[in-house]
Amino acid sequence: MPAPTPFGSRLQLARKMAGLSYQGLADKLGGLVTKQALHKYEQGSMHPDSEKLIALANALDVTVNFFFRQDPVQVELENVEFRKQVKLPAKERDAILSRITDEMGRYLEAERLIGVSKKFVNPLPKDEVTHPEEAEELAELVRKRWKLGVDAIPSVYETLEQQAIKVMECHASSTFDGLNARVDDHMVIVMNDEKEVVRKRFTAAHELGHALLNIPEGLDHKTKEQICHRFAGAFLFPREQFMERVGPKRARFMLDELIEWKQRWGMSFKAIIRRSYDLGIINEATYKRALINYNVAGYSKGEPEDYRIPERTARFEQLVLSGLSQDILSLNQAADLLNMKMGVFRKKYSAVVGGPAGVVAPGGAGGRGPLAPGGTPAEPGTGRGARLWSSPTPTCSST
Repeated sequence: MPAPTPFGSRLQLARKMAGLSYQGLADKLGGLVTKQALHKYEQGSMHPDSEKLIALANALDVTVNFFFRQDPVQVELENVEFRKQVKLPAKERDAILSRITDEMGRYLEAERLIGVSKKFVNPLPKDEVTHPEEAEELAELVRKRWKLGVDAIPSVYETLEQQAIKVMECHASSTFDGLNARVDDHMVIVMNDEKEVVRKRFTAAHELGHALLNIPEGLDHKTKEQICHRFAGAFLFPREQFMERVGPKRARFMLDELIEWKQRWGMSFKAIIRRSYDLGIINEATYKRALINYNVAGYSKGEPEDYRIPERTARFEQLVLSGLSQDILSLNQAADLLNMKMGVFRKKYSAVVGGPAGVVAPGGAGGRGPLAPGGTPAEPGTGRGARLWSSPTPTCSST
């Protein structure tokens, strides 16, 4: 059997990214290519003609160049940890991991070409964490070492990316919350883009806990999750500030209070109630009663008044545009790194005349204006970047 060619490997990656079997892709191609032929393409024993190649690209929502990209940055995901992994179908899990692999390859290649790579450094000691209370103290230490102060964190995504943590979102089913993984010295945290903002923030902080804390492998899953939940709560809403606002003891919560805290600190009602229990502000009976009332009110299907600041960063996108504006990247390279067809790329980004080569700046509602001198994006991390994919199948974008 012939060894898989680079084209075959890229086709397999694209198929897995789309969450399709051979038969599923063949059906999507309307009979133009059989599942047997697709298998031979991936194994390297057959190659498609130009008509079939274009059809494959369209069916898989990638560019033709995608199949021939020779990534100098080889990506292998390590220490992948899913939340709710048991509930996630294997095909969807593979699709998410394939998307992350592709996205990280392009992200790291953009950093290499532009020369702005920064390695992730864990700010915490390597001591084992076996109890939620220890996570509380370590969350405070992270805030201190990252110089976050004690106020609310406006954008968790931006905060993480400032610490060289890659942040991505995936369009996936409700069974997927998030994951964290490593690629050499790089850390990536991924969230489901369908979740509400407060859920994204908490999941990002929870996955940060998994990434930073040295939790023993032998610890039971429930305790691990409690530790990371406690870390997330303390990271988003520090103990001292929480006690000042919520009080030392409570018998109930008023809706207006919960809305105010949610809007100020970016935490859900449910997370605030749980944090009150963790800090001993409410007893177990009050906690259980609050959860019952929460479900009776229908808040498990959606809470009122979501956090007003959207969790969207645009570092990868702005990095590519920065390289383009400095003539480090060509138009073809920029479009390829963002996985866009040239026509789509030109339509999304409007050219502003600025010399022979011009300067490309974001256009449309998702844009953020021109780039600042020195190769850095204007208003970095303001959280107004557009998603790079919107397919109904699981897709990922660095946000």
